[in-house]
Amino acid sequence: MCTPTGWLTTNQMAETLEVPRTDLLRMRDDGTLKLGRHYAAFKGKTYSRGSYLWNRRAVQKTMNKQEQVLVPSML
Repeated sequence: MCTPTGWLTTNQMAETLEVPRTDLLRMRDDGTLKLGRHYAAFKGKTYSRGSYLWNRRAVQKTMNKQEQVLVPSML
């Protein structure tokens, strides 16, 4: 599948972040990742919630912010 520049499939995004696919979907479902900013449906390319495309830069930026919050609280 040819995807728009900067957008990755769910599996590609999980591989890029080195996280399980389920973590990515959980963050979508709990509102950490927002529709439009972090993930989207593209006409003719996505057919279900599991086939959304992900904005690599936006997701990585959010993940980096979350890591900064989590690390100090673990000390």
